[in-house]
Amino acid sequence: PSRRSTWRATHTSFFFCAMPINYSKWDNIDCSSDEEDAPKVAKPPPKKVEKPVMPAPKEATGSAWNASNYHWEEQKLDTWGRQKIGDLLTNEGKKIHEEVEFQGARLSFIYSVTKDEVEGDAWTHIRKGKTVVGYNFEIKLTVSGKVKTSSREETVSASVHIDLMVDTDADVVVELTSGGGLPFASTLKKHVENAVEARLAAFLGELQEKALQQKVKTEGKEGSVSPEGAVHAAPKEHGDQAAGAKSHFGGRVQ
Repeated sequence: PSRRSTWRATHTSFFFCAMPINYSKWDNIDCSSDEEDAPKVAKPPPKKVEKPVMPAPKEATGSAWNASNYHWEEQKLDTWGRQKIGDLLTNEGKKIHEEVEFQGARLSFIYSVTKDEVEGDAWTHIRKGKTVVGYNFEIKLTVSGKVKTSSREETVSASVHIDLMVDTDADVVVELTSGGGLPFASTLKKHVENAVEARLAAFLGELQEKALQQKVKTEGKEGSVSPEGAVHAAPKEHGDQAAGAKSHFGGRVQ
């Protein structure tokens, strides 16, 4: 072989055989991190998180779907209204004893009222906790009785037509069907008209009370409810029957 080949073979063996790699120099290398060498500090115990105290929910009033009576809710009182107004106007079928004053004299007037026709409806609205009542009635009555003077007794009869609507004055028309020629006929006619209006006022008062009772029942409360906050108040005199009543209809509902 040539000298160059001999040199190459000799030196190759030197690098691969005569000089082995020594890995011992890495035996004492510190491979730990600074975090592992740092002194361990005890962690504080976890704080106890208290649940926030929620205020107790307010008791919902009104129907299950109408909490606090916020939404419009109507309750019909038709059957009760027709029966009640008829009973009041007819005095529940009992005779009525009254006195009529005419020219300084007092006349005894004993009469009965029969119910010929009662049509109409009554209702109550509950909105935002307030009670609003409404009504619409057409009524026909017959009055029959006797008027006693100091010297004689006269038979009288009359037909009465009533139109009662919320937001308007009651329209009461009295027509004498017998006794129209008596000297005190106009006085007697006015007396019947005033008596009917007084009984209508009593009905409106009971309607308001009924509406308040319905409100208490709807809210599920106990005890009585004062008429404070109620929109409708029963009138005491003719001309004021609808003064305290407020309706969202503005008149008769056909």
